[in-house]
Amino acid sequence: SDEHRLFEKTLSIPFGMDPSPGLTARFQIALDQATLSATFEGDQMVSTFGSYDLNLTVPGGVGVPSAGTTLVTVLPTHRRQGILRAHMREHFQEAQAKGQHLAALWASESCIYGRFGYGPAAERSSITIEKPYAKLQKSPKIQGTMRLVDEEEALKVFPPIYEGVATQRAGMFTRASDWWKVRNLADPEDLRRGATSHRRVVHYRDGQPVGYSIYRTLTDYNAYTTELRISELIAQDTEAEKALWEYLFGVDLVAKITHWNLPPHDPLFWWLERPRELDRHPSDSIWVRPLNVVEAFNRRHYPVDGRLVFRYQDELCPWNEGVYELQTSADEPGDCRESSASTELELTPFSLGAVYLGGHRVGALARAGLIQGSPEAIQRADAMFRWHTEPWCQEIF
Repeated sequence: SDEHRLFEKTLSIPFGMDPSPGLTARFQIALDQATLSATFEGDQMVSTFGSYDLNLTVPGGVGVPSAGTTLVTVLPTHRRQGILRAHMREHFQEAQAKGQHLAALWASESCIYGRFGYGPAAERSSITIEKPYAKLQKSPKIQGTMRLVDEEEALKVFPPIYEGVATQRAGMFTRASDWWKVRNLADPEDLRRGATSHRRVVHYRDGQPVGYSIYRTLTDYNAYTTELRISELIAQDTEAEKALWEYLFGVDLVAKITHWNLPPHDPLFWWLERPRELDRHPSDSIWVRPLNVVEAFNRRHYPVDGRLVFRYQDELCPWNEGVYELQTSADEPGDCRESSASTELELTPFSLGAVYLGGHRVGALARAGLIQGSPEAIQRADAMFRWHTEPWCQEIF
């Protein structure tokens, strides 16, 4: 429709892009799956906003209904006029009314979203390794086979592998079939940036698919060097993950291998013969914002028994404000409820969002002045909010 074309055109200006067939195809999933809104000044669209319905995995392997904040722009002519804050208020109210207990996003700039209560909840690393150093330490021969597949076969094989991982690791979210088609497996030429089409490889063990990777190669014909660019690598277990790296490191005529999104403390570092040669650049990934603080605490699991009384302040979601008591048992959901007991800790949406998935330490935020409380309460909260596996989010949305 004309309105959708206007939305895409407006969206492209702050993001420094021009509409293209590939971008339009990817934008189609927003039209089909996201709730969209915009602000007009007369007949001119001056802002865009979107929200996906996500099922975000939290510690304990529990899926929590969440609002995936996306497509957020304000034209440069209309900055600092309260437009984004108005969008956020409406977004939080609508998501809360739909029964979504969290909001989550990938931040285009890290200075924007903290003021709306989003906290950086997980990290990632972009990596580069030159081919001469892309060697794993000697170990028993990895069992199984590799198979290159087309998009149609990938659509059948990849989702079950992915779901087995995404439903267990905090920070990941489940994918619908259309999401796979339009976002993960779609391969429009104008989004390849000079690289090849997708290469899709599956690792089989005992006849069953247990891991996959999607990658491209980009060749500089002047220097005659080729870069292998990994966009996704998902494996059901350690051996499958190791087998995929061994395959990718063995692709011929490649000078270096890159991956934009390696999970924190990934075992690749420990598998390499020369781990120092792995060039790693850490960054934030998914940001989380509680919308229903009681449900957020009651859905996730905890590693230890504990009790904590905290005050929660939330200007944009005032229904959350109050004093709460959280009681936890090891590997069980929490029990959070309003309380009249004496407060031990002060939390905000930003600080809770940062520690909620277990990716950051309560003590670290306390040292930064972002969480207030007694040393004993901070130490106790630190132990309660951790998790066995660090959170990771597999893709930008």
